[in-house]
Amino acid sequence: MPFCPECRAEYRSGFTRCSSCDVDLVESLPELAPMTEVEMRKALEGKELVAITSGYLDAVLETRDHLAAKRILSVVEEAEAAPPQPGLPKRVKLMVAKESLEAAAACLGESFRAMVAQEGLQANAEIAFERCPACNSPVPPDAEECPECGLVVGKGG
Repeated sequence: MPFCPECRAEYRSGFTRCSSCDVDLVESLPELAPMTEVEMRKALEGKELVAITSGYLDAVLETRDHLAAKRILSVVEEAEAAPPQPGLPKRVKLMVAKESLEAAAACLGESFRAMVAQEGLQANAEIAFERCPACNSPVPPDAEECPECGLVVGKGG
């Protein structure tokens, strides 16, 4: 399968040029080096940022890694709300550019569905977020994010 070296789109066999970038397609793409926190911060400088989730640092960093694998830039910021609890890790929030919010939500939803399918829980069923998939807390029917951990579940009406 050929790929565009600019936008990294995949094409069916027989195509030779990218319709978006107007460049010749290549047979394989080189591995992209992961962006550092500093590079992501610099790339997001001046953009309107929105929180996509909040929680303990280790869980938020794992979410950031999922987004980074799809080249969705995000940065970790300290959560202002609650002071740190003794013996618990620091709570932070994960910020993405407002224009990347839909792509980030789709990426995380895709990761969650893959995880559910891998476990054989609801492989082909539509997932209903009655409980948060991250922390298992109840999520009200009209909520867009979990009231406990802040995961965006996108149910708001």
